[in-house]
Amino acid sequence: MSPKLRRVVDVLSIAVPIASAMAGNLAVNNPPGQRSFWYLAAALLVIISIALLGLQRGRRPTKLRLSQAEEYPGEVLRRRVERVNEAFVEAATLMADLQRDLAAQQAAREELIAKADEQQRLLAVDQEQAENIRQILLGETKATIRAERRREMLFLGAGMLMSIPIGVLVNYIS
Repeated sequence: MSPKLRRVVDVLSIAVPIASAMAGNLAVNNPPGQRSFWYLAAALLVIISIALLGLQRGRRPTKLRLSQAEEYPGEVLRRRVERVNEAFVEAATLMADLQRDLAAQQAAREELIAKADEQQRLLAVDQEQAENIRQILLGETKATIRAERRREMLFLGAGMLMSIPIGVLVNYIS
């Protein structure tokens, strides 16, 4: 079966059920004497219009292929080479952009690593200083606690020594 004949059969296989459905609808809505005329007219109209539309659509790709085949092969090759060259230029541009971005990211990474090393060094120094300060404070605190105990004992002893003469004096006066 030729491609044209196959296309016509395909179009008619779609058009005939649509036309019969439309004609059946017309036959139900019209008086009994006019049913066969309207049925035949509607069916033929739908079949012919769908067949013509299907054939017309089938010709368009053929015309397109013919117009492309008439084109000089050297011109087609030239256009393809131009498209390939444009793609290479775009790829080179993107590659340069990527290299710039990569260089910027590496510079930022190196800067962050330098800052992190500096922070680690400062942290080690700060820990040593914090330990020294803690030892100084603990040493002063122990000395302060001893001094306060001595002073409290001194006041206790002075209070006891003073209470005896005051007690005797109070008893003597009263």
